[in-house]
Amino acid sequence: MKKVKNIFKLIILIAVSTFLDARSSSDYNWMIDTINNQKVLTQQILKEYAFFGMGNTFGDSKDSLKKYLVAYENDIAELAKVISDVKAHEYIKEVNEIWLPIKKIFNEKPEKSKVAQLQKQTDKILDRMSKLMKIVLSKSVEEKSVIVSISGYETVIIERMGALYMLKTWGIDDPKFKFKMRESINFFKNSLYKMLNSKETNPTNKARIDKVMKEFKFFEIMNRSKTKFVPTLIYDKTDKIHKILTQITQEYIKEDK
Repeated sequence: MKKVKNIFKLIILIAVSTFLDARSSSDYNWMIDTINNQKVLTQQILKEYAFFGMGNTFGDSKDSLKKYLVAYENDIAELAKVISDVKAHEYIKEVNEIWLPIKKIFNEKPEKSKVAQLQKQTDKILDRMSKLMKIVLSKSVEEKSVIVSISGYETVIIERMGALYMLKTWGIDDPKFKFKMRESINFFKNSLYKMLNSKETNPTNKARIDKVMKEFKFFEIMNRSKTKFVPTLIYDKTDKIHKILTQITQEYIKEDK
């Protein structure tokens, strides 16, 4: 029986090594975190586009849009290097094809008339990256990978809500706004409870999740209000929750090493 188990482990390691080129066979959490960060960046870029479109700057946000554009391309290039799965590479190729035309728009002066196109295309990128994530998770043999994925995706959702509110404050009339916000709020809260109840969540992360829940009340209140909120306040609250969620995700990854 022991010999059979060893053979099975060897088969898994061989399968994994064909998927990862530049990293160790157990380093799926890096890929999961990077894929989620790609999704986060699409929302941060949209948020910054609207923020600057209104003529705002906040804290160290002056060069944020340019920084996010560079980070996005660096991350996708790193993923392309380490992922050798054929289907996964197809998704990365599709993402790059979607990205190139909108990259040019993001580098130009923000215009409201281009937001609908940008939203549509970034949503396509989110879809392809979600499909890529499913492939990575299907190949991982670690239970920890699931909670790392959930935690990292929470950062995507909070930035998505920040981007939606920023666009609304700019005066973008998105007919799907209410649906997108309700969907995002429900998903975010449900995922927080999953993290809170996970056996992978240590006391440090439980305290952080409790803090996120308190900070998140701002978005719930904002969603019920008909008042347009100050852009810098949206920026500040989104950024604060994002930083705590990043700490939570890194804690999960750190404990796995």
